[in-house]
Amino acid sequence: MTYLITGVTGGLGNGVLKALSKTVSHDEIAVLVRSEAKGLPFAEAGYAVRIGDYSDKESLVNAFSGIETLMFVSGAPGQAVSRELQHKHVIEAAKAAGIANLVYTSLANAEGSHSVLAPDHIATEAMIKQSGLTYKILRNNWYLENELSIFQDALVGKGFVYAGGEGKVGWALKREYAEAAAQALVQSFNDNHIYELSGPRLSYADLHQALETATGKTIDAVSMTISDYKAALVSAGLPDEVVGIVTAIQSDISAGELDVTSTDFETLLGHALTPVTEAISELLA
Repeated sequence: MTYLITGVTGGLGNGVLKALSKTVSHDEIAVLVRSEAKGLPFAEAGYAVRIGDYSDKESLVNAFSGIETLMFVSGAPGQAVSRELQHKHVIEAAKAAGIANLVYTSLANAEGSHSVLAPDHIATEAMIKQSGLTYKILRNNWYLENELSIFQDALVGKGFVYAGGEGKVGWALKREYAEAAAQALVQSFNDNHIYELSGPRLSYADLHQALETATGKTIDAVSMTISDYKAALVSAGLPDEVVGIVTAIQSDISAGELDVTSTDFETLLGHALTPVTEAISELLA
């Protein structure tokens, strides 16, 4: 078995599976899931199903047996077992199982980032570099899908509300990040490589203008301070942990944590990214 993809029940991992399947036979692709029930749809589609959990290292060693190249989609934070430890399990299991190549989904400018999301990725990148595996690290910037609720609220008259100030972000569609990952999997692993996958540098003001263009509507833009934005989220009844992460990300954006200039994305894809106005139209369709 050549490839194993993790995270296939999530949006990015499933997107990688779909993209890879366009050029690689199903019988060369395995998927990692946490239970046979979750694996059933993939088995029916002709993929080999491996059972394993990031929290259980031994399950991963067994699941990774016979795999040449691992697509390691980063885990979710805030679990009972820390994300850093989960990632340690994946890397150690990959080594123990004899995997040769690894592709990991990291965070924009991870090594220099002060983002609330950065520490686990910084630690994971360091572990990968020390592992002896041949690797490609994909430093994903930000999914345009993450702004869908802002778009939807704006289109029902609530205004285009944000607290990211004039900070720049490299937004792109999740499917484009998935397509780039699939390309990373099939291209040569002659050496180690880090890709900064960032779209054009745009602010929320630019995104607001693109939304107006995409929809043909005039929409009020409301730029808030972080404190006012947090108060608005609390008033809307969002859970404290959601309020915390959303405001932290807006702070990160305001501070320039996602402001990355790179041509790696289009180089890896082999073509231009979808222009943001078209991407918004696709997202809202």
